[in-house]
Amino acid sequence: MTLSKKTLLILAPHPDDEILGCGGLIAKVKNLGGKVFVIMFAVGNVKQIGGESKTEKRVGEVERVMEHMKVDGYEIVYTDDDIHLKLDVMPRKDLIDIIESKSRYSINKINPDIIAIPSLVCQNQDHEAVFHAAFTACRPRIKEGLNNAATVLVYEQVDNLWSSRNFKPNFYVDISGHLDTKLKALELYASQMRDEPNLRSAENVKRLSKLRGSEICVEAAEAFECYRFIC
Repeated sequence: MTLSKKTLLILAPHPDDEILGCGGLIAKVKNLGGKVFVIMFAVGNVKQIGGESKTEKRVGEVERVMEHMKVDGYEIVYTDDDIHLKLDVMPRKDLIDIIESKSRYSINKINPDIIAIPSLVCQNQDHEAVFHAAFTACRPRIKEGLNNAATVLVYEQVDNLWSSRNFKPNFYVDISGHLDTKLKALELYASQMRDEPNLRSAENVKRLSKLRGSEICVEAAEAFECYRFIC
């Protein structure tokens, strides 16, 4: 498999999920002449453990991160306090429609080669909701002028370490040359990162990247569960 000139679509429940799980992959695809698009589902004002989410501040962070990563296009679907952290109570059909056709960067509109979706190995209800909708949207189908995405990946995040389920990687991306780019992007998401020791610290992201790298004998890697791979 080569990532050269591929189109990557990342589905992120919230801003920063795309970098935590796929920051290295994004940088690598862009470095190899590909295109990257991100659909972020929700952000809003809410108190959080160890911090808080402020919509205006987080939208500003997104703009800086997307520019830093040279992303070709992104969309935040909902900037609504009543929806943020409540995607699990939305009709799944609504989320599926966003992924398939209603987002400006939907599957039907950009015809991606690779789709990266959040893991079900997560304690966050929004992540579970987006996973289930994405899994349905990525189903094999026949549509004139539209190919099935050849690769469907489930991405890992440091938060997944606190879970009652197991993440079982079977697909790795060598990000040895792109780890610094990923860590810089997380630095730009300052409101969402935490100080060491914390699962969401930059140091812990680096540790996990190094650990996954050691599993394939490289300096740093991102690990995924591969649900479809067509070559």
